[in-house]
Amino acid sequence: MGKVPMALRRPRFIGFALLALLLCGGSLVYGVIWGIPQWNSAFQGALQPVIAAYDGWPITLGLVGIGALLVGGSLLLGWLRATFDYVLLALGFLSALIFVWLGLPSAVAAMVDAAVSFVVVGLCALLVVAVFVGAIRERLSRRYRA
Repeated sequence: MGKVPMALRRPRFIGFALLALLLCGGSLVYGVIWGIPQWNSAFQGALQPVIAAYDGWPITLGLVGIGALLVGGSLLLGWLRATFDYVLLALGFLSALIFVWLGLPSAVAAMVDAAVSFVVVGLCALLVVAVFVGAIRERLSRRYRA
């Protein structure tokens, strides 16, 4: 049996792994035992006036915004600290957000799906621009060094 790498035995990694397991497993167990809560009926229709008045945009923007902050922030923190501990935390947040998304009315869920696709395409565009600017900067600095 091989040795466990030291990076996998750190308390922070173990804590984030347990938190991610709790979020993923908790969502799964709750969904299997009690079913996915339908947010339109869970609050006795309290969301219906908001959905009707603004066509579901506050819920869509709120869910996508919270998801971008939690999941994107965890991934960014992992990238800045050069560790993969926060990737587990991001997966846990993502599972909880997907659990909430599954219970939304179908029209709002479709809007959330479209908004998430838009965010992902925007992030890909930022990545392409960053690579392009980095390549140009490298090319210009090479010309002046030589």
